[in-house]
Formats: sequence, structure tokens, C-alpha cells
Amino acid sequence: MAIVTSKEITTRVNKLLNDPGFVRWPEEELLNYLNDAQRAIVLRRPDSYSIDIDDFACVEGTKQALPADALRLIDITRNATGKAIRGPYNRQVLDDNHENWYAGTDAAEVQLYIYDERVPKTFYVYPGVTAGVQLTLAYSKAPASINMTAHNASEVIALDDIYVNAIIEWILYRSYMKDAEYAADPNKSTMHLQAFENQLGQKNQADSAMMGQQKGQ
Repeated sequence: MAIVTSKEITTRVNKLLNDPGFVRWPEEELLNYLNDAQRAIVLRRPDSYSIDIDDFACVEGTKQALPADALRLIDITRNATGKAIRGPYNRQVLDDNHENWYAGTDAAEVQLYIYDERVPKTFYVYPGVTAGVQLTLAYSKAPASINMTAHNASEVIALDDIYVNAIIEWILYRSYMKDAEYAADPNKSTMHLQAFENQLGQKNQADSAMMGQQKGQ
């Protein structure tokens, strides 16, 4: 849960840019970069901003669409009845052994799901279900932009505070990319972009290590 406000972040960035009074980089511009930063993080780390739904209603059949605001599927855990759902499952295995599985439309529970990240807003369930079968699933979505009114009213950021440093690095990267002879600094810009990527890479490594420990236990 976030407790850091967008105002705190733009103030910190303003000091790092040594721009008293937000003259060279207006505060609204930095806020736009902050909004871009949150979206950039979610694209790289879909789990950084996810939504859990306990009553996702399927349409009839095997092919299902995520809600309109979804970026990609995170997981499908269970039926509304409590029965677990396995996946993501290898579609090729089903195709090879049950070539007509796409035609199913009468099941009351889902056994497994198939998901291809190349088609991020669609997934398949097996067996094909009747309309209205409910599932528990999680998906990632883009955070809503923070406007200046909310910013001045101390709106907290959408992502967890663990991503604050990455957000700051992204804002600095975009700030130094600004097209002006006296301000543009491609070397600094590249440095901060690399720092942004490193922040997320370190988070990935930490998460992987923790998952390894949990599996070991």
C-alpha cells in the first residue's frame, strides 16, 4: 500500500534537478512524467498494479475476454464453487489430444486455463462452459493518471512505495531528455534510464529468490 504522495516525489525530483520554483521543469510536467513512470513500471511488472475479481462471469464457450481496463492476465485461481483451476496450461497438449475442445459449451466448472501473452486480453478455459460460470482471477491494469487538483491535494501514488525510487529515476530520465540546448543531457538521461531498469531488475531478483525459498520450504 502506498503512503508516498505524488507531491513528495515531484518535490524530491525538483531538488535533484536543482530547479527552484519549477522554472525549467514545471511541476505539471514532472507530474506527467510521474504518470508515465507508473505506466512504464506496470508494463514491465504487471503484478505491480493488479486487480482481483471474485465474480468474473464467463461467456459461453472456451474463449474469454478480460475486462476492458485489463492489460494482461495474472492468474485464475478457482471456480466460484471453490474448485481449483490449473494453469496456465499448454495449449498444444490439448490440441493434440482433444482437437475438438474449442467447441465445448456445457460445463459448469473450469478445470484449467490457457493463456498466451502475445494475445494479452484473451484467455481460454477448458472445458467450455455455459454462460455465467464465475471465476476468481487477477489481472493487471494501467493506473489512472493523477491530475494537478489531486496532486495538490496530496494524492498518493497508485503503486506500492517500493517503486518510488524507480519512479524518480524515470522522471529524471524524461526530464534530461527535454529538447533544449541548455538543459538536454543525453548522458544523464541514459544513466537514469539504466538506473530505472536496474531498480526493476533488482526487484525481479528479490522476488525470484523469495519464491525459491518458499518452494524449498
